[in-house]
Amino acid sequence: MSDKNYSSILANEKMVNEKNFLFNTYTVVLVIIFISNCILNCFFLKDYTYVNVFLLLVVIMLLTLFLPNKIRFNKNLLIAVFFILGLLTFYCDIAAGKGAMNYLSYISLTTAISFFFDYKRDKIIIVSLVGSYILFFLINDYTNYSLLPDIHQNLSYTEQHYVRFYKALEIIFCTLIAVYFIHRKEKTMLMYYTETENLNALLNTNKKIISRELYDMAINNSPLFMQSFNSSFPNFSNDILKLNPNVITSELEICALIMLGLKTKEIAQVTNSTVRAVENKKYRIRKKLNVPAEVDTNLFIMNSFNID
Repeated sequence: MSDKNYSSILANEKMVNEKNFLFNTYTVVLVIIFISNCILNCFFLKDYTYVNVFLLLVVIMLLTLFLPNKIRFNKNLLIAVFFILGLLTFYCDIAAGKGAMNYLSYISLTTAISFFFDYKRDKIIIVSLVGSYILFFLINDYTNYSLLPDIHQNLSYTEQHYVRFYKALEIIFCTLIAVYFIHRKEKTMLMYYTETENLNALLNTNKKIISRELYDMAINNSPLFMQSFNSSFPNFSNDILKLNPNVITSELEICALIMLGLKTKEIAQVTNSTVRAVENKKYRIRKKLNVPAEVDTNLFIMNSFNID
């Protein structure tokens, strides 16, 4: 496998991890916003219908944390979620009235869109969603909030003041989250490039040490691979077992294959297992070796258990 391909795999793993973090964090942000709306409607506006609605949304958002990534990362579902959130803002804006300035929530939604969609690939989606928010705002502004008069809350000046104050806090909160995401993205990219350079350097070193015969044995799933590997590099497995004697043989084999530069999918193929099974083994290896959360497993193994 070329260094370029290995870097690409590492980038994909980093992207998935960051995507998970982003989804989880923003889900928590939405939960906090919905809970804040519950508090606002319960103690300041005395509208318990909205309290129940926002509590239901809190439960739904928390349940999404347990959904598989295939569903959570579905682009069509994301579009639907952001459009529904826009409709919810539109509805609350009508109910609260112009003086409450509920429309400020469109700013928070627009900020979030930039993190969940890629501008180059999803330009039409981004423009469409932001365009729908602008349309919702213009409808209320043009009709002077006379649309759907039956849902108007008829808030007093004091109650409108509470809503405006809350919306200001919401925007500040979401802006700080956005700044943090930007900082994390820059930090992650810097870490990725550093790790990639280190991994490529270690792989180049390993290529000079590991024989072609040993590599072919691994690729062909030879039952003699681990015996030959341990014979060539006796300190490798011993050093791992010194760190944690509970590392089992199959996990030692994964570590050896990582030293050869094999990616997760290739390891699954040569060990006749699934990608998920290999990922689970790598996760258990991380736990047993106490790999820091911010450190890549492959880089940790290559740095900590050299074969030169």
